Amino acid sequence: MIVSCPSCKTKYQYEESRFGDSVSKKLRCTKCSNVFEVTRPLLAGAEAAQTAVVPVHGTEKSAKERDANKSAVLEADSNLPQLAPLPTHRRYSLAVIMGANAGQIYTVTKPRTVLGRGTESDVQLQDSEVSRRHAMLEIRGDEAMVIDLGSTNGTYVDGVRVQKASIFSNQEFSLGTTTLMFIVTDMHDTAREE
Repeated sequence: MIVSCPSCKTKYQYEESRFGDSVSKKLRCTKCSNVFEVTRPLLAGAEAAQTAVVPVHGTEKSAKERDANKSAVLEADSNLPQLAPLPTHRRYSLAVIMGANAGQIYTVTKPRTVLGRGTESDVQLQDSEVSRRHAMLEIRGDEAMVIDLGSTNGTYVDGVRVQKASIFSNQEFSLGTTTLMFIVTDMHDTAREE
């Protein structure tokens, strides 16, 4: 699962097996040295990869406020029709090529991925021009779309503001001052029959 430092927003891969019998673990960010608590997801599956991050030091929102926000977001997303899982023979990624998060690559692990500045977003961008829930990447089979979620500053594909637009592998789109590239990689089975 992916965890994020509440102070500097640096993301880390954290293996669920490291929880052992514990419900939560304290982590120290290697970038800013902030100590924060990560709570084991309660649900199984990809939806559970969004973990509650509770700062130990700092002035972040209380866990109760964040849980209320996440509940409202999950309730809104639950009204959307269920999508088929992502194809296993492809890997989907979002590479940040311009903006505060430039150089970061986010792996897309579910058919609907919310991009925004808020902690409830799947891909959290450090950009004051990006809304808390700015846009959503939706993958249906071979088709991918970027959908604006009523953002203040808009979502742009090929320099044109869009509400909803198809995007293709290696195509760029912008949210605020952040430009991302959508990348689709075909996975080849390396095992050979003899």
